[in-house]
Amino acid sequence: MADKEVRNRKKVDKAGDLENQEDTKKETPKVQRSVTRVIVQVLAGIVAVFCLYLVLAPSPIEPVSIVSEHPLPHFSGVLKPNTILQTVSKIAPGKLIGPESFEVDRDGNVYTGLGDGRVVKILYGTEQIVEIGRTGQFIDGCGTAELEETCGRPLGLHFDKDEDNLIICDAKGLLKMDIRSGAVTTLIPSSEGVAHVPFKFVNHLAISSKGVVYFTDSSWKWDRKDWAYLALEGGGQGRLMSYDLSTGESEVLMTGLFFPNGVALSPDEDFVLITETSTARIIRYFTAGLKKGIYDVFVDNLPGSPDNIRASVSGGYWVALPSIRKWPFSLLDAIGPYPALKKALAKVFPKHVFSSFVPNYGLVVKLDYYGDIVASYHDPDGSVISHISEVCEDAPNGVLYLGSFKNDFVGQLRITGDNHHL
Repeated sequence: MADKEVRNRKKVDKAGDLENQEDTKKETPKVQRSVTRVIVQVLAGIVAVFCLYLVLAPSPIEPVSIVSEHPLPHFSGVLKPNTILQTVSKIAPGKLIGPESFEVDRDGNVYTGLGDGRVVKILYGTEQIVEIGRTGQFIDGCGTAELEETCGRPLGLHFDKDEDNLIICDAKGLLKMDIRSGAVTTLIPSSEGVAHVPFKFVNHLAISSKGVVYFTDSSWKWDRKDWAYLALEGGGQGRLMSYDLSTGESEVLMTGLFFPNGVALSPDEDFVLITETSTARIIRYFTAGLKKGIYDVFVDNLPGSPDNIRASVSGGYWVALPSIRKWPFSLLDAIGPYPALKKALAKVFPKHVFSSFVPNYGLVVKLDYYGDIVASYHDPDGSVISHISEVCEDAPNGVLYLGSFKNDFVGQLRITGDNHHL
């Protein structure tokens, strides 16, 4: 009898629990399912709130659809990558904040504007930097985009006819600086603008032999620190204008331009070329002759978003491309036709994040008089120089000066010899 009772008694586990062990094991999956359900519900709630934000929150931009009629350029033929730009030497590395544009005087000295509002001269053959003047007021923090309206931010600059003054496109407007005294005269303040439309992003210029300044204002809505919104939005907010240095008269020549940037005159001064950063093309505006006042497309489907353009002494034009467009993928081209997507991206990402989407690549192309690309210089990984904003040719000394709003040096490339030709 005792043996039967032993056989019928439940087995006691090691913890001394006399409860049914099988029932406990059955409850464990239920608890796991409950935890999983809670996690899924929380994630679903987060997604729902995010979607609601995307729908209801206002976007900082009102984009338009931009559709390219051409396939992305292949980097082959004349665009085949090379390493020519990796032979660039750096002038005054670490001492210059975003040298954007250049002018070279008769003695080979190089003038450039910096991100902190200074205009400096680099003495030929040295790295000695001489401060010429400032376009704005010096305060702590100059060099940051947020203070450009106070400190100034010289972008495009050119000598006047006698090389006594630099005419400067600046955050404060269209300016004139005496290169000997550094005194600044405001020709057109940004607050006034032209035709009752204030400037927001005065960018680049060219000056005719008669003293007429042709210059761009990239947007009446966005200033330089908001360039990412300007590029995303794609709206025709830019203008080409003229200013006569002798009479002080100004005129709007073109409106509706898509991020107009660099400006260059033809050799005969019968037209000006304007780069459009957002559309990767160059517009030609006729300033004389039977076509005066008419414009057309000079170059389309460039292998990058163009910045400044400068005439070459040997003929044609140098174009700087700080951001490349290359088959099989370009982000700006991919999202260009979809305004809703661009709105959403502007809501989700802070504007400073968009600069990280621009790959490190150094690219300069040379165009002939007809707009065909006849040469390209590359730094494929941007290890020496990237995000190039302007190419300025110093033919007597056989060099190109390369600027960038992002770098802290001036690039110098020798273009005479066996490998490089003007």
